Amino acid sequence: DMAQAMGDEGLAAWATARGMTIEDGVHLPRTTPLLAEGEVHSVDALAGGWFSKYIEAKVALIDRADAHFTVAVTHVPKAKKFVPWMLCRRAEDEHLLGRAFTALVGDGNRVELGSAELDRCYRVYASPDREDIWFHELFSPAFIVFLVEQSPKGFAFEYVGGTLCVSVLGRQTLTEDLDGLRDATVELVRRIRGEIAERLGKADAARSAPGATGFDDGETAAPSQI
Repeated sequence: DMAQAMGDEGLAAWATARGMTIEDGVHLPRTTPLLAEGEVHSVDALAGGWFSKYIEAKVALIDRADAHFTVAVTHVPKAKKFVPWMLCRRAEDEHLLGRAFTALVGDGNRVELGSAELDRCYRVYASPDREDIWFHELFSPAFIVFLVEQSPKGFAFEYVGGTLCVSVLGRQTLTEDLDGLRDATVELVRRIRGEIAERLGKADAARSAPGATGFDDGETAAPSQI
């Protein structure tokens, strides 16, 4: 339809202006609940490239049965040592969660972080196998302020086994909104990598297999693959 075509064009124009590439026939990872196989009806536009010097990502407009989302997908492999999976979903999106979410979260696994502000806006779930001290350090007061006050409208994120999917509700096609998604993703990755570096030490946190970006199309990697 017309709105979709305009959306594709909006994303394409933004990607081109930001030095990214429109990718046809490239598949998004299906690792996180929002991106689950069988729940995403279509990926309407997809671009890939560098958000910052050390963050490679893909941006896509996706259509699920119940809603449209704009997503940024990147990889932070070393966080899984501390939290195999975590989901930070908007409180008002509880009805949009789907089968893969239910299967992953099971009964319980919601984490209470002792912040009324956060609880008003978000529901946080995480693997029972997480390292709880690391997890609470990630959700610091400054991080909670970022989530509640500074992140884009409709912002949420999921992390499963190395894949980070950052989402905003709706089809975002305006430059400022796509920049907002990019900037929030960069900030989120910076914070997660910072907590990894606190624990592993800066050098070890930056070390990874050369060429491994987590995307499997043989692109060269950034020097920092946390």
